[in-house]
Amino acid sequence: MSPLVPPAPDGRFSSFVPIHAAGSLTSPFMATDLVSGPTRTCMREISSRIELSPLQACWDGSGFTPGTPKDTSGAQRKRLFSSYADHITWSDPEQVTRAIAVFERMLRAYRKEVEKSYSPEGETPQQRWAKSLEEVRRDFEFDGYQITEGLRILKAGESRPDHEMADAQLYAEALRVLRHARNQMERLPSTTRGKGEEDIRDVLLVALGAAFAGRCTAESLNGAGKTDLLLRIGDRNVLVGECKIWPGAKEFREENISQLLGYLTRYDRFAVIPLFIRAARPEEIVAKAAKELAEHPLCVSAAVPDHDGRQYNFVMRSLSATPWDVKVALIPFAIS
Repeated sequence: MSPLVPPAPDGRFSSFVPIHAAGSLTSPFMATDLVSGPTRTCMREISSRIELSPLQACWDGSGFTPGTPKDTSGAQRKRLFSSYADHITWSDPEQVTRAIAVFERMLRAYRKEVEKSYSPEGETPQQRWAKSLEEVRRDFEFDGYQITEGLRILKAGESRPDHEMADAQLYAEALRVLRHARNQMERLPSTTRGKGEEDIRDVLLVALGAAFAGRCTAESLNGAGKTDLLLRIGDRNVLVGECKIWPGAKEFREENISQLLGYLTRYDRFAVIPLFIRAARPEEIVAKAAKELAEHPLCVSAAVPDHDGRQYNFVMRSLSATPWDVKVALIPFAIS
């Protein structure tokens, strides 16, 4: 008879190695689930909020094969989740790594459902999502995981490599330079009046070049073409920029966003769209552009709008067959 294993303080159990009839352990080590039952139950509940086709897409390409679900409760979407999850060895690090990737995709699909749902309390989509995400985070924290704003699920304390941290700081500084250049250009409308996209871009090139010792270039080959602004520090790209005069919502969605993503190579993680707007009511166009980015199929997340700083931040997925996350900042310029 196997001994009883008391639950942990949070009520979670560890799976353990069975005992031989003689009473000796087959192994001195416990086989602990790396993602506990309650956390898996949380994700199973989330599966019921995702449409069937996107839910299946989360599992496609994961390397897992569905089987007969052990938990047959719930409707079709929950049973689909169980058909995969019930056949994963949750103490196997390699399998858990692949399962975590599935969970990340599920969270992105779940976010879209939460944000478009009705809120009787009058909450904004961002407020609804923040509340839902906090509940999920609590479950994962019990298992030693953290969920980032970009919906990456990482082991607690896990951080990015030092060079990525440095790149993020340089990117933030470059965006600050662009915002200040934008503000000054708007105060001096003669700098943009009657000028085309390339002439206005050159003003930004001067600002970035001055701040980064000439290491920003224009019309630089990168990825699938020539990007308008490329800030390369050492041998790493810390900002890829594509300047645009507002072309209308349809062209911005179908051409400009894809164009920017096409310029990104494997280790490019930071991008910017300086959007030049000639309109009596630029706020309306800013709202349209932000909406196109937020609703783009490759959008992972949209931060709460920063109307004071007039910078709108998004996380997009790259166009690669093995995609990665890219931070994209939209900085609107109201020009003459």
